[in-house]
Amino acid sequence: MIFKFFFIFFLIILIIKTTESVDSSVNVHLTKSRAELASSFKESLSFKTISFDKDDQNNKIDYSEFLRFHIFLQNKYPLIHKILKKTVINKYSLLFEWTGSDKTLKPLLLNSHYDVVPVVDSEWAFNPWGEIRNDNIYGRGTIDNKVVLMATMESIEAILANNYTQPIRTIYLCFGHDEEIGGLDGHRMIAKHFREISVKAEAIFDEGCPFLASNFIQGFEDIIAGVGVFEKGYLFYKLTSRINTFTHSAIPPQESAIGILSKALSKIESNPFAPVENIEKKNQLLQFFNGETIKSNPFLNSMTKTTTALSMVQAGTKPNVIPTTASAWVSHRIINGNSIEFVKSRILDLINDTRITMEIEAFLEPSPISSPFTTAYQILKQTIYQQFGGYNVKVVPTQLMANTDTRHYWDITDNIYRFIPIVGNFMDFVSIHGNNEKISIDDYIKTIHFYKKLILNFQPFSNASSSNHINKNLKINDYCPNSIYSNNKS
Repeated sequence: MIFKFFFIFFLIILIIKTTESVDSSVNVHLTKSRAELASSFKESLSFKTISFDKDDQNNKIDYSEFLRFHIFLQNKYPLIHKILKKTVINKYSLLFEWTGSDKTLKPLLLNSHYDVVPVVDSEWAFNPWGEIRNDNIYGRGTIDNKVVLMATMESIEAILANNYTQPIRTIYLCFGHDEEIGGLDGHRMIAKHFREISVKAEAIFDEGCPFLASNFIQGFEDIIAGVGVFEKGYLFYKLTSRINTFTHSAIPPQESAIGILSKALSKIESNPFAPVENIEKKNQLLQFFNGETIKSNPFLNSMTKTTTALSMVQAGTKPNVIPTTASAWVSHRIINGNSIEFVKSRILDLINDTRITMEIEAFLEPSPISSPFTTAYQILKQTIYQQFGGYNVKVVPTQLMANTDTRHYWDITDNIYRFIPIVGNFMDFVSIHGNNEKISIDDYIKTIHFYKKLILNFQPFSNASSSNHINKNLKINDYCPNSIYSNNKS
């Protein structure tokens, strides 16, 4: 009995020590009121920094809004613009360098983007360009992705206002302007700039999925804080069928271009890709659920395999004219373990019809996998525990199903972690690129505190005492043994 008591006491002390291992004694208070923070965020949403597709003939990007947003940031965050080095990349993307005192340490990159997708104003119940109502902030970008940019800026402005002006490790704030259309002019050019000045990063923290609220997946009551350690790739292509025939509908052919294409699409859709074997060892979110739950839940099931979506079809001009061509567009999200060549070959084998051609329009191989046993990941994990300590929360390395600008940084660092530190329910996920996107004022302020803690936890400041060196007692805990990862810190 005495042995059991001391054993339990020892475990409690161990848990407390581990939890405190990255807790900073640097005390930083936010210098703005709750109302001021909410108002500034609402104002940031008023800038219509919309990324329209470049082949959109009806809508053109209004870059004056992007430049107005730059001026807004300059006015709102004077200390950042005074102390950090600002570089404008390719006219509209922003790079801030917070120079550290130890040049031997690799820098930390805090990445985000401030462009947004278009809205249909009439489909919103609130002003899509910023409105506060019932303690919520509504507007395009409240989750994707101005929240990360603004919370990062507010946290650093507060740190600077508290006279912590120089970190030991350099921090870069990387804000792209065209993530929603591929990031080719924004983050790709920022990454190119880093190559030109020979910067290799310790880690990159970028956008990912919001954390899953309790019962987001029915029956699972804990919050799931999924950190994206890898992304799916993609393959987008157009299929076209062609025939030579009479074009009057009174003399129909035995097989039409539409019919030929329809058969091909039916084959593709009725023969989905098989789940990748042992994918749960890479995507540990899946380890919380049994096979039946995963198979019956579209969100979880899509994490196990390459997915197929038939997204557009086009054929014909009039009801009484037979088209000689028909086209369809298909989108695959390619899981780690498959490849572009594998997906392409399998689809062509399924179609097996020389009357159909495939025109590839865009492609990207699945991303490399970042280890959850780096110091950067463990500090991120402990920061999540600090922020959400009053809740039951599971922090797990997982897969991001969408794609981010991190694709441009694969050679800048091996350590890329994707997340949004907001707990989201199903409707929050639906609102991303949908209608009535919002965040509560409380959750926005918590997001500011999160980035403040993350920055302070990641490193000490040169004008703080040596006891504030956060990493010296860092312990790797909650190791999930059922994984592919080796337990090596870097």
